[in-house]
Amino acid sequence: MEINATILVSAISFIVFIFIMNKILYKPVLEIMEKRQNYIDANKNEADEHHKKAQQLLVDKDARVAEAQRTSRDIVASKADAIKEEKSKVLNDTKDSVTSYFSEQKQNLAHQKDEAAANMKYDVADLANRLTTKLMGEGIAFEPVGEQEVEEVMKKNA
Repeated sequence: MEINATILVSAISFIVFIFIMNKILYKPVLEIMEKRQNYIDANKNEADEHHKKAQQLLVDKDARVAEAQRTSRDIVASKADAIKEEKSKVLNDTKDSVTSYFSEQKQNLAHQKDEAAANMKYDVADLANRLTTKLMGEGIAFEPVGEQEVEEVMKKNA
């Protein structure tokens, strides 16, 4: 095979064409592509940082909400306990007051009963003596009924 000048000129023109294309077209296109890739990477990194910040804010918000719920539950529980204690105190005070009132009234009734019984003993003894005097006559001597005898009869009937 013969090598003639056209092949050599074609090869040299191809190399010159590649060199010119590299300087004029490929390098600027590659630089533009590299700048664009850097821009995309920077935006992606910034978006990732924003995403991480957003995730952290969500975690912080959830923690604050959980803490607020815990605090509100504690406040509600403490208020409920305070109300229960107050209710218990009021009930106990009322119960003590009612018990005291009933005890006082019971003592008053017992005292009134004793007074009525004492008055009744005297009245019954007096009535028995007057009836005996009327039935037997005034001239007949008899032993008058005393309060002690009336008390014995009342004890037997009680």
